[in-house]
Amino acid sequence: MNLAFKDIRYNRLKFFGSTLGVGLLLMVMLTIGGIIRGIILDSATIIEETGANLWVVEKGTLGPFVEISRIPQDYYHAIQALEGVAEASPLVMAWEHITRPMIPTPLMKFMYMNTVLGTKTMVEPGWLDMPMDQRFVVIGYKPGHIGGPPIIISGRGIEASRYEIVADVKTGLHVGERLRLGNFDYTVVGLTRNMVGFNADPVIYASLNDAQDILFQRDPDLLRNERVRVESRVLGAATGAPRLAAPLSERARSLAENVRFLNAVAVKLQPGASPGEVADAITRWKHLEVYSAARQVNLQLMGSNRLILLQLSVFRLILLVISGVIIGFIIYTLTLDKIKEIAVLKLLGMQNWRIYRMILEQALLMGVLGTLIGALLEFAMEPYFPRRVEATWGDVVQMLAAIIIVATLASLLAIRRAMKVDARMVLGT
Repeated sequence: MNLAFKDIRYNRLKFFGSTLGVGLLLMVMLTIGGIIRGIILDSATIIEETGANLWVVEKGTLGPFVEISRIPQDYYHAIQALEGVAEASPLVMAWEHITRPMIPTPLMKFMYMNTVLGTKTMVEPGWLDMPMDQRFVVIGYKPGHIGGPPIIISGRGIEASRYEIVADVKTGLHVGERLRLGNFDYTVVGLTRNMVGFNADPVIYASLNDAQDILFQRDPDLLRNERVRVESRVLGAATGAPRLAAPLSERARSLAENVRFLNAVAVKLQPGASPGEVADAITRWKHLEVYSAARQVNLQLMGSNRLILLQLSVFRLILLVISGVIIGFIIYTLTLDKIKEIAVLKLLGMQNWRIYRMILEQALLMGVLGTLIGALLEFAMEPYFPRRVEATWGDVVQMLAAIIIVATLASLLAIRRAMKVDARMVLGT
């Protein structure tokens, strides 16, 4: 006869209600772990899926995903010619945005109403009716070279030389949709997945020339004013040589309008080539900065995302302690409810260790069932989170091991109380 199961059947509502509460708490812990892994994957995937061993950027900068880097476009040809380099792919990347009508989801409406009720003075009236500025990362690459979308889940890749883009599904764009970027209209020809920036902004891929036009081409009115200023300076400087004024003016205008530069060069090495030697050669002869793929990921995680990862990890640890305290108090309360039953069992001569095992087994069962319930709920809810959440069964196993230890320690308080039960209390003596 197992006393733990007998007692659970007798108090099933109280036990399983408490287990469900523990499961919900553990679901939050698993979700936080999934958010942490999602942030790490968001920072790593876009770099690792490029397939580059080295990233070449402007000297003194931390890379195209962290801060602005600009290098001349023709530099990638010189890098391609270095010994040990299999491919040098020119890349352009920067943040862009488009204004779209707000299409509020039920979750957004619920959050809005909750904000209105909780902090009414901080909410702009009619917020849901305002247009939405959607940010994303534009990556320009040469089709056929590394740096493009790693997978296409719908549609196709970029085939035309101009005016085609591939978007991540989180942009909300659809195959065949047309949108205005910069001064031109572009057609979405394909969709990819899980390609986002380190801050979860989705990625849009375009050809190198298109991306340079989208990101670097200045406003026509501003460019017209700039052209006039440049011409006036050149003509003023060339008053003593009028025949040189026109060519100099034309040259100055072309320089002012030039947008043909890069943010980075992704370098794929030949098999057996030394990354350190190639990086030294690029740094020495081209006066550029070179980072390995692992270092580029580290710059994002330990730079922009360092504090949020630390904060989430601390919060997760706090929740683990809270879970142990809650399980301990639940088991202690359940033990207090059956003090008389424990006294009767002792009076009938039942060994103490069987009573103590009953309390321990109930604590462990509550922890194990709570972990499984929390895991199933977390996996079911993952697709509905706005940001990538990637909990794994490995996380569940780790959580299970931690909860077993916590539940064992938490049951000691109840066992200690059961040890003090005097069998004579049943007899009123």
